[in-house]
Amino acid sequence: MNVTRQVIHDLWPAYAAGEASADTRALVEAFLRQDPEFARVLQEQSAEPMPEQEIPRLPLDLEAKAFRRTQRLLLGFDWTIFFAMMFSCFAFGRIVADTSWDVSPVNFIVTASIAVAFWVAFFVRLVLVRRRVLRSRIGEGTGRA
Repeated sequence: MNVTRQVIHDLWPAYAAGEASADTRALVEAFLRQDPEFARVLQEQSAEPMPEQEIPRLPLDLEAKAFRRTQRLLLGFDWTIFFAMMFSCFAFGRIVADTSWDVSPVNFIVTASIAVAFWVAFFVRLVLVRRRVLRSRIGEGTGRA
């Protein structure tokens, strides 16, 4: 196996921090014995002060907001099922009220059409939400194969 300067440069932070395994330490030390100039360059880079990085500040209620957003996402289709059931009941009531057969069925057709539209909206939204949830689970690596 050919170990290059780039490989040693990539391993150097773990070596310098003392987090490298014994085999990695041995590999780095053996390479640096063969290339003392590169060893000097790495030592100089380690001696330079690292620029202080600011830790990003997150809002205190970030988790609560994420939880509420997830709840809204999963429970957001409740209004569609409510209206679908309500207009289905209205359509059924219209059928019962218009059993005399002397009334035009237009009112029933309109009410039933509105109910069907809400049922379609409910099922489409249900499928989309489930697809989004499954996609996010698969993206996290917890999906089933």
